[in-house]
Amino acid sequence: MNKLSLALAALGFAAVATPASATVEVGGGAGCSSAPFAPSADKCAGYFDDNQFSNKTDNVALQQSAVDLLLGAGTLKVDWNALKDAGKVGSGSDTDALAKLLATAGGQVLLGLHWGNGPGTAGNVSAFYLWDNAKLGSISLTNTQGYSNAVLYRSAAVAAVPEPGTWALMLVGFGAAGASLRRRRRHSVIPQFA
Repeated sequence: MNKLSLALAALGFAAVATPASATVEVGGGAGCSSAPFAPSADKCAGYFDDNQFSNKTDNVALQQSAVDLLLGAGTLKVDWNALKDAGKVGSGSDTDALAKLLATAGGQVLLGLHWGNGPGTAGNVSAFYLWDNAKLGSISLTNTQGYSNAVLYRSAAVAAVPEPGTWALMLVGFGAAGASLRRRRRHSVIPQFA
């Protein structure tokens, strides 16, 4: 029984510790999963035609629908003026501004980007990217060709988020400790007095 439990725990640990390798495309156009990010985003929505990053009513409505696709409806309300005032909007192909935005991004990161002419064959399109558990400052754009605008909608920076493998190892440890205590109770000798 113990060997079977250990084998199952090892399989569970391996499954949890295996990193996701592909971006899941959600709604909108197609092709956003090929964007040159390191690490790859967990989800993306796009490509949408044209530059959708301004305070025009139609653009804000499309931004809101993309955010709802990625986070769930009602999770985050797009307030363009608040984002702009907080410095969460980078524009004009300024890769330094983009680097500063990404340096402050961690936790659950939701980023919108406009590509003027790229990446790949996509031109004059907008897309939205979600990382669910990014380490602070770990996201980078590996190819800036065609980059035009960026908006950082959400960045919940977390001090230290354990890796999935760490969680699995902790659970195995707690299970082993519980099993050990349970086994001890079964075999304990109850003193008898005459």
